Formats: sequence, C-alpha cells, structure tokens
Amino acid sequence: MTAHDELMKQATAIPTAALHMYGKESKPARKIGHITVVASSPSQGQSLIAPLLNLADGMRAERKGLAALAPVSQSAATGSLSSPPLVAVTMGSDSDLPVLKPGLALLTTLNIPFHVTITSAHRTPQRMTDFASSAVSRGFKVIIAAAGGAAHLPGMIAASTPLPVIGVPVKPSIGDGMDSLLSIVQMPRGVPVATVAINNSVNAALLAARILGASDESIRLRLEDYAENIKEEVIAKAAKLEDVGFEKY
Repeated sequence: MTAHDELMKQATAIPTAALHMYGKESKPARKIGHITVVASSPSQGQSLIAPLLNLADGMRAERKGLAALAPVSQSAATGSLSSPPLVAVTMGSDSDLPVLKPGLALLTTLNIPFHVTITSAHRTPQRMTDFASSAVSRGFKVIIAAAGGAAHLPGMIAASTPLPVIGVPVKPSIGDGMDSLLSIVQMPRGVPVATVAINNSVNAALLAARILGASDESIRLRLEDYAENIKEEVIAKAAKLEDVGFEKY
C-alpha cells in the first residue's frame, strides 16, 4: 500500500468526508485530488482533518528527505492548533472576527499554530500595550492585527514590540474602508506595519507564513504546496472554460 492509498483510506473512513480524485498520474508536488470534510463547527472540522494533515506532512517530509513534522493536534475548546502559537492574531472588536476567519482557516490549513484575542487600542489601551510588549517572551514570531475606522491598533502594537506586525484594514459599517487602510499604512518612519488589502485576512495569513517560512523549511514547503494547488485549480478552471465555452461555464 502506498502512502497515498493510506491517506485515501483514512479519508474515506470519516463518515462526513468525500474523496475526489482527478484521474491524474501521481507526481511529486502534483495535486491529484482533494478531500471534502463536512462538520457542524470549525473546531469539529479541524479535529477531523488533523490526522489527514499529519499523514500528508509525513509523506511530504519523506519525499523531501526531511525529518517528519511533529503531529498536529486540535483544541476543541478554542478551535486553534495546540502546539505553541507562532502567530498572534488580535482585533479591536469581536465585530472584526468575521473578516479574520478566512485567514485563521488558512493558518490552520498550513499547520501554523496561532493565538487569537481582542485588544482595543482605545477601550483597553493598557491591555493592548501589555499584549504587544510581552509578545516576544510568549514565543510569538509574527502579529496580525485587524482594525476598522480610525484603525490605530496595528500601529500602536508595532510601537510596542520588535516583532513584525501585519495590519488588516476592516471595512466598517459606514464607509468603504479607505479610512482604515490609510490609517494603518501611513505609519511614521521607524515604526513599520505591513498592510494588506481591505478585509484581506488571507493575504495577512500568507504573509505571516512567508515570514515564518524564511527560517522554517517545513512551513516553506507547505506554502509551495499551497501555491501549486492554486495553480492547478486555475489550470483546471481554464480547461473547463475552454471546453464548455463561457455561456455554459
């Protein structure tokens, strides 16, 4: 039995999982199928896919000649990875959470452990400062901060930590989000904040992963696989469009 056979066997053993194979020849780093898992909550879904991710990481490590990655376990209570968190994710209000969820899902997919909290720059300034100033001692390597409106949170955190800070501008209930974007990106010289597009937490997660991947080969390899999967998806969509035409696509 090949490693792929074992992965497919474990996937089909999950009652709410479906296996979709593309009929392609198996080659290193080539996407030959995907697995869809249906769950009643994000934490349940993460728990179901954790064994599959561990097996896939082991296959990748063996192919690349690397030491096997440490198994990833999930916390049902928090929905985050239980390994020591490398990325700290904070927001000014819980209303920003829907914007951050796609990025958190991507960090989970990439097996990057993270910690999520709320630190308002205006309502809890001391909590925000304590969070930022203690980030290094807590083992964080990157901080993602989301804020809308005046959006002072990412800049204030960057002023209180030597760690790289990635700002996510959040579109508020009033306006188009440009105030949030400009507030975060227009930092004074000496206090940098990397800023992604409005509501684009996925790019924030990818940027955090790339920062980590510069010194962690296992994360870099997972990013390469992610990019390869995106390429395969685009190629498949292009082939379908060319085959059926734009009117039937």
